[in-house]
Amino acid sequence: MNLLGMFAKHPVPGETKTRLAASIGFEAAAALSAAFVEDLLARCSLLADEFIIAATPLNADATAWFSERIDGSTKLLFQPSGSLGERVHWFFQEAKRRGAERAVLIGSDSPDLPSMTISRAFQRLDFVDMVLVPAMDGGFVLVGLRQPVEGLFDLIHWSSGATLVETIKRASAQGLRVELLAPWYDVDTVNNLGVLLPLQAAPESGAAICPRTQAVLDGLAPKILEGLINS
Repeated sequence: MNLLGMFAKHPVPGETKTRLAASIGFEAAAALSAAFVEDLLARCSLLADEFIIAATPLNADATAWFSERIDGSTKLLFQPSGSLGERVHWFFQEAKRRGAERAVLIGSDSPDLPSMTISRAFQRLDFVDMVLVPAMDGGFVLVGLRQPVEGLFDLIHWSSGATLVETIKRASAQGLRVELLAPWYDVDTVNNLGVLLPLQAAPESGAAICPRTQAVLDGLAPKILEGLINS
């Protein structure tokens, strides 16, 4: 059984996408973050036998926001407290508990991550223990495992240029066979929107089509262009 999970944060202005907000404003950044989640929700349930959105934080507003956007094929869970590494390990433990033979985790910062990349990750887990999709900033935008491995995500410097290489070293030290798929990117800053915009404008680019994101981008075009010019 293939299980796909997505980590997502409730898009509250001032509390989400703060680096992007520095260029386009808190409200605009939160609107984009919400659109990212909605675009991914629209297609991710079709890419695996089970799809889980692991949200944060656990409160009434977040529960209501996510519940309004999922259908019966999507499971809503909330991430436990702890470091990012602890929460990633929790996800893979949860996937194993649910009977997954292959589990893949993505974030909501890569709304146009190609569906074929996610499908490829599941396929490769028949032959290797771990798959990773490198991010352009030295991290990764997807991680897949056949089973949880205790301590695998400990002592990783998250959100740094060393994240990917440290993860690979940890996996290799535990005897895991690791495969890297074609790299992609996160949308963290206005410069990343300078990649997202043309990819959405080129249907043959291979990027997933993101209609909700595009609608928000259309409304923010002057502000985004100003941010790109001044970045």
